Amino acid sequence: MAETIEQRACKTELSNNDKTVLDFMLKNKKQACFLTSNEIAERLGVSASSVIRLSKKLGYENFTIFKKTFQREQAERDFDCTPGEIPYEKIKQYENLTDSDLIAALRQNVLGNIKKDILNDSNSTFIEAAELISKAKRVFIVGFRACSGFAASFGVMLSCIRPEVVVIGNHQPLVDCLIDLAAEDILIAISFNRYSSDTIFAAEMANDAGCKVIAMTDSYAAPIAQGAEIVIINSIENMSFFNSYVCFIMNMETIVALVSKRNRDLNESRLMKMEDYLERTGQY
Repeated sequence: MAETIEQRACKTELSNNDKTVLDFMLKNKKQACFLTSNEIAERLGVSASSVIRLSKKLGYENFTIFKKTFQREQAERDFDCTPGEIPYEKIKQYENLTDSDLIAALRQNVLGNIKKDILNDSNSTFIEAAELISKAKRVFIVGFRACSGFAASFGVMLSCIRPEVVVIGNHQPLVDCLIDLAAEDILIAISFNRYSSDTIFAAEMANDAGCKVIAMTDSYAAPIAQGAEIVIINSIENMSFFNSYVCFIMNMETIVALVSKRNRDLNESRLMKMEDYLERTGQY
C-alpha cells in the first residue's frame, strides 16, 4: 500500500512554514486539494515557493502530483460517507438545538469520529506500537492538563501487565522524571491541538536520548509527531468547546489488549498477584 501524505510527513523534517502549510491542508482537505499553490500561499501569508517546497520535501516530483495525490486520498476517504448523518460542519451553535437534538448530535459526532479512525487507521501501526511497548525496558507516558488523566489511566492499565511503567503528568517534575531516558525505553506522548509545550519538550528529550517515541495526537503535523517512531492519529472533532477523546480511549484500549496478548503467562501471574493485594486493600 502506498504511503499516505500524513505518513510521509511523519518521516520528514519540516520547518515551521512547512507545518503551517501542511496543517492547513490536512484540516481543510476538501477545499485544499483543489487550490493552487498561489491560492494556498495567499490564504496563509506565505510564499508560493514554500508550498511547492513542502511537496518536494514529502517526496513528490512537483506540486501538481502532490495535489493529485491529495485529491485521490480525499476521494477514497469520502467514498464511504453515509448519507443522512448530521455533518459536523453544519453545527455551529448548540443554542439553536433542543436538549434532545444536542444529545443526538453529540453522539452522532462521536460515531463519526470512530468511523473515520477505523477506516483510516492501519492495524500494523497498533501492532508495531504493542511490540515496542512489550519489548521496552521502561515505558514513560506523558500527558498534561486534560491529557494527564488519560496518561494516568493508560499507566494503570499497562502496569497491570508489565513492570517499569512511569506516568508523568500535571504534578511531576518533567526533567527530573525523564533525565535518565535511554535508547531501550519507550516514551508515549499524548497531546492534541493546542499542543502542550511540556509534552513537546518531553518528546525532544526522548529524541535526544535515542528513545523511541509513540505519539498519540490528532495530526501528522503535530510537533510531537516529528521524529516519532510511530504516530497514532485520534479524531478529536467536537461541536463543543472541548476535544472529543472517545477515539483516543478506543486506541488506548486497543494497544493495551495487544500488549497483554504478547506475554500471557507473565501477565496472568502478575494479575493474579495484584488481585490478591487488591482484595486485601480494597483499592480497586
